Amino acid sequence: MLTLSSSQPTRMSSALVSFLSIFVTTQALALSPEEKVRTESLLAELGKQQNLTFTRNGTEHSAVDAEAHLRLKLRKTEKRLNTAEQFIDNVASKSSITGEEYQVKDAQGNMVSANKYLHELLKDKVDNTLQ
Repeated sequence: MLTLSSSQPTRMSSALVSFLSIFVTTQALALSPEEKVRTESLLAELGKQQNLTFTRNGTEHSAVDAEAHLRLKLRKTEKRLNTAEQFIDNVASKSSITGEEYQVKDAQGNMVSANKYLHELLKDKVDNTLQ
């Protein structure tokens, strides 16, 4: 017959509390429907930028390729995010592997950080459209 030591119920209770804490924290940080729309709209708007070059890890990509890459990153991280701004700051602006910041080059050849560009795109194009 299997007997439980006095420490096993305590360990099981601790494991249950840990699991519930992680579950509740994860749910609390998931993008709300409104923030999901803002984030998805941001990515759609990014993909429409004709004369934009998105540089990540030293390689240049089109806006369409950048949109696809950032959508993949969003799918992997959206449950840990609260806002579109968090997506930009924590996910869409730098490589999760190298930590290198992404850059954006416009049609005139001006370089700007992806963080700054995406925040401006969110404010100027997405939020103005959704209001």
